[in-house]
Amino acid sequence: MSSVKPSLPKEYMSKRAASSFFYKMTGLHYFTLMSQSEYRADKLFLELRKELEHHPCAEWLLWSNQGFHLSTTEEFQLRHQLIHLPSKVQCFVYTVVPGRPEYFFFRKDLFTPSFNLTLAPLPSAHWLAWELQQLCHTKSACLYLNLQNQHHTFTNMPLSPAYKIDPSHDSILPVIQRTVPISVEQRHVHKNNYQSSFPLVSILLSVHNMESTISWSIRSVLAQSCPNFELLIGDDGSTDKTAEKASAMDHDPRIRILRYAANRGKAFVLNDLLRESAGTYVLELDADDWLPPDALHSLVLLMEQNPCAALGTGTSLVWRRSRDGHISLRGQSTFEGILETDTHAYPPVPRIYRTEHLRSVRGWTEYGGLYGRVFEDIEVCRKLLTKYEFAKTEEVVYHRLVHTSSVSQQHLHHYKAWRQNRSLHDKGGETT
Repeated sequence: MSSVKPSLPKEYMSKRAASSFFYKMTGLHYFTLMSQSEYRADKLFLELRKELEHHPCAEWLLWSNQGFHLSTTEEFQLRHQLIHLPSKVQCFVYTVVPGRPEYFFFRKDLFTPSFNLTLAPLPSAHWLAWELQQLCHTKSACLYLNLQNQHHTFTNMPLSPAYKIDPSHDSILPVIQRTVPISVEQRHVHKNNYQSSFPLVSILLSVHNMESTISWSIRSVLAQSCPNFELLIGDDGSTDKTAEKASAMDHDPRIRILRYAANRGKAFVLNDLLRESAGTYVLELDADDWLPPDALHSLVLLMEQNPCAALGTGTSLVWRRSRDGHISLRGQSTFEGILETDTHAYPPVPRIYRTEHLRSVRGWTEYGGLYGRVFEDIEVCRKLLTKYEFAKTEEVVYHRLVHTSSVSQQHLHHYKAWRQNRSLHDKGGETT
């Protein structure tokens, strides 16, 4: 006896078709793909492209990093509306609660090799959805679907200008929004066009094998609301693609890259960059850290209001990077005026210097051997604070990334020996 499958209601068949209409990157699948791509945006983009090739029926990618799931009925209703959207709409954001986009939908075409799309560097693939959404928004290819009075309404603008998903987004999105995409005007800008009431700031970036993070650091500099700066990058004998990554970002004439064949250490490079500096102020930036858009404005204002200060600092948000590449916001820190004890060092982060005072103490001390590569921040601050005052703002003016492979974390246990070496140096003895 042959069996006959019972026929399914047309409505059920339509809803099942609606489900296959979306490729879903939600819940556990979201974290699986993130881990497979090592939380790198470029790798995740290629992973999604590969996944979509295996789902020919899918027309849209559904992205939710919060693990929420749409009901079958909601998917059916959304599919009914999406099939009528013009092809130029590559993205839409589905907002259930006004001002809080919880779902991103990207048209499958956005991930095809033929689509003209250039991805900018990101600190983590977690923010790729916002990057893609901003790219579509600037090209008028993004809509916002809001649920109001049980009715869905498409708009060209979100109900809220800022997304408040969690505190970390307030730290990343401003940089994305100010630098996506980098316009033709920005690429051909001239230094003479930058006139500001604030003095020029020289941002010094000493790098060695930082290919995975340097582009985001540079991007945060380009996002500054105070445009009167120069960025001097010293490549300290990198053997990876650091120089290539930096060169890809130097379309702005305010950026200069100095390359050194041999790896000498951060203090040596910073002194070279200091000699090249034209700014009234000097700001240190590490290649795995980044600046919020108003950092320069706030720090320069701080120094202008405290003319006796040789050093300025503020509040920094502290991020931690896991072994798989994911970064998470861990807290904040601020300098309390205690630079060091017998067993620990507490350098102010960030550090903006009055250039003339920094030069008066001869910049960073160039010790030989290992001691010339660690704790250079403590030593230069000690020299300055012995003679001058410091100033501090409570504003968040820096983002610091902490990870186990960083030079500062690897050599924390050398602090006591380094301090003894410094005492020997101060007494005129030989350093090792």
